Amino acid sequence: MDDREREAYPGPSDRAWTQATATSTPGNSTTTGRSGAVGKAVETAGGLAMDAVEKTREKVAEYRDKGFEQVSRDVTEYTRSQPVPALLIAAGVGMVVGLLLGLGRR
Repeated sequence: MDDREREAYPGPSDRAWTQATATSTPGNSTTTGRSGAVGKAVETAGGLAMDAVEKTREKVAEYRDKGFEQVSRDVTEYTRSQPVPALLIAAGVGMVVGLLLGLGRR
């Protein structure tokens, strides 16, 4: 077996192979594997979601205090700075409203 084959297919005596096998053994206390990675991803996503919820609450409270004029200015500013996403959002909202109106007529 040459060096390239050994790198591609490590044998049981290789240190990397032994460590990979030890961490992927079910029931082993040192197992992090997929469940650990998924847990960290879920924890990160949960943190991001909580941040988004908090920012949304702050924005709603701000709009409640400042009124319709502030909402209008922010929408105009966003539309001018990000025209393509604003257009896609408007198209999506239009489709949802159209579907709801179409279902209401039946």
